[in-house]
Amino acid sequence: MSSIRKRLLIIGIAVLALSGIALISYRVFFIKMVRVPTGAMANTIVPGDRLVTKRLFGDVKRGDIVIFRYPNQPSIQYVSRVVGLPGETIQVRDTSVYVNDKQISEQRVFVRYPYDFDFGVLDEVTTEGSGPYRVFYFKRDKNTSGTVDQSRLKFAVTEPFQIPNNQYFVMGDNRDNSLDSRYQGTVPRELIWGKPTIIYWSSHEDKAHRESVKWERLGKQVN
Repeated sequence: MSSIRKRLLIIGIAVLALSGIALISYRVFFIKMVRVPTGAMANTIVPGDRLVTKRLFGDVKRGDIVIFRYPNQPSIQYVSRVVGLPGETIQVRDTSVYVNDKQISEQRVFVRYPYDFDFGVLDEVTTEGSGPYRVFYFKRDKNTSGTVDQSRLKFAVTEPFQIPNNQYFVMGDNRDNSLDSRYQGTVPRELIWGKPTIIYWSSHEDKAHRESVKWERLGKQVN
C-alpha cells in the first residue's frame, strides 16, 4: 500500500471516529428518549408514550412542557407544563390559574371519571375557555374530587404564592391527577433539562400482559 493510500485510510478512520464521538456526545448531552409511565399529563401525553426530548437552552416560557427534577427528588425525572415564571405571584382557584391576580388563558376540558388508568386516555365531555394549550379536569359533581389528596396541596392553593427568583411553577395537564408544584414546590432552572418534541412510540399492556401499540399517537407533536 502506498503512503498516499495509507494517509487516506488513516484520515477516513479518523473522520469516522470523530463522527461517532460527535453523535454519541450529541445523544448524551443534547437529546434524550423518555418513557412516560403515569397519566399526570393526559391527554397531552398518556402512559406508555415515548418522547424525543431536546436539551432546553435559553429562556423557559409559560406553556412550555419540560423534563425536570424536583430538588427533593433528584433521582426521579418528571414532565409537566410551566404555568408560573420567576417573581410572579400565582394562585390556583378551582379550575382557573391566576398569575399576578389575573387569570391566564387555558382551554379547560372536562372529562369523565373514573377512566381507564392503564390506557390513560381521558374521555372528553365539554370544553370551556380558550388558550394556547389544553388542560383537563374531571367533570365536577359531589362524588368527584379527582385522585390528588387536596389536603396535601400546599403551594398556591389556599393563598397566593410568590415564585422565587430563577424558579418555575409547573402543573400537569391532568390537573386532578397530578402531584406537581402545588404539592412539590417550584423547580429551579438548573433542574429543567429539556423539552419533549415528538412521540416516537406509544404502547400499553392489556390484562393478559400483551403489548398493544397506540398507532394513532405515533409521530404526534408534543405541545
